Amino acid sequence: MRIGSASDIGRVRKINEDSFFSYLNENLIGGMVADGMGGQNAGEVASKMTTLIVKDQIISKFNPNMDYVELGEMIRRAFILANSEIYEYAKHHSDTYGMGTTASMAFIYKGKLIVAHVGDSRVYTINEENIRQITTDHSLVQELVRRGTISSDDAKTHPQKNLITRAIGSEASIKVDVSITDYNHETVCICSDGLTNMLSDEQIKNIIESSDNLQACVDELIAFANKKGGADNITCVAFDI
Repeated sequence: MRIGSASDIGRVRKINEDSFFSYLNENLIGGMVADGMGGQNAGEVASKMTTLIVKDQIISKFNPNMDYVELGEMIRRAFILANSEIYEYAKHHSDTYGMGTTASMAFIYKGKLIVAHVGDSRVYTINEENIRQITTDHSLVQELVRRGTISSDDAKTHPQKNLITRAIGSEASIKVDVSITDYNHETVCICSDGLTNMLSDEQIKNIIESSDNLQACVDELIAFANKKGGADNITCVAFDI
């Protein structure tokens, strides 16, 4: 098992509103990236609450005897719990009203890759041949691409590319995308848009494949994003078996 993770404020932002965790034991390997929004420190609050709540649920409820479907459902419920707690918190704290966060998580368990996702942080799988985006962005431009209104190339420079359509904590209820697929020994990469807005998919693939040390790869990804401008907070978790 290999794992690497890091977060950086970037070169423009005054605070880091990203949060993350990585998790590894003899049965389970994976992690989560959350990219907060809401202005002032509200985004930081939302992302931190989400990672803490979800991680606590996994630590307290994971059972190595459960199957991968049960684990996927446990993670989905953890996302829903985080959404409810953040929404209620914001209602009673006016300085955080309207806050929310993306949340993308992936785990390898019993030969399966389990992915849960809300927002526009991404999960990729990477091998020698290709890089594949597992998640679909919950964003305005992705919806425009889906409808055929704009092309994928147009989406990369669209003025509203950072407008997301789904976030943890912004509404009373939330739909969580959960997928379970066969794990074929790819490297899994979870990252905030502070990375994907700076680097192409091919650049991410090349750096992940450049070293056997995944922590060094993650550090290089963040350094490269900063070299290209570091316009946002940058967070990445990468792991494989």
